[in-house]
Amino acid sequence: MTEGRHCQVHLLDDRRLELLVQPKLLARELLDLVASHFNLKEKEYFGITFIDDTGQQNWLQLDHRVLDHDLPKKPGPTILHFAVRFYIESISFLKDKTTVELFFLNAKACVHKGQIEVDSETIFKLAAFILQEAKGDYTSDENARKDLKTLPAFPTKTLQEHPSLAY
Repeated sequence: MTEGRHCQVHLLDDRRLELLVQPKLLARELLDLVASHFNLKEKEYFGITFIDDTGQQNWLQLDHRVLDHDLPKKPGPTILHFAVRFYIESISFLKDKTTVELFFLNAKACVHKGQIEVDSETIFKLAAFILQEAKGDYTSDENARKDLKTLPAFPTKTLQEHPSLAY
């Protein structure tokens, strides 16, 4: 039997890494491996999380072995998430454009999942940024409406508050 544990790391750009995590692998080494997929230089802002059996989000401690954490006991691969762990006052302090892009993707996911609550006016502005990031410059109202239906731009709460947005 193969030693180790199958894990799937969900990345901020919606890719997934399938890995066989060996018993001696440190969380710092896993973070280095994941960061290498983005050619990320400013790793100090990021970490890897998992959801435990009680539904709580936990960060892997970088100086501990990955498999020494209280990972869920469910069958199948263990699901881990690469995410922003430490925030800064302004993204203008970031040196690398990849880090800025990952901060954007993290914020977009947090707003869409309702982990960060934002007023409706701000949601619409963010949706416009998401639309431009994904589809480029504005071409028509019809295309914008069609494209917004396929993008994770609006949290469920906003869709409930503004039924005209429902698809």
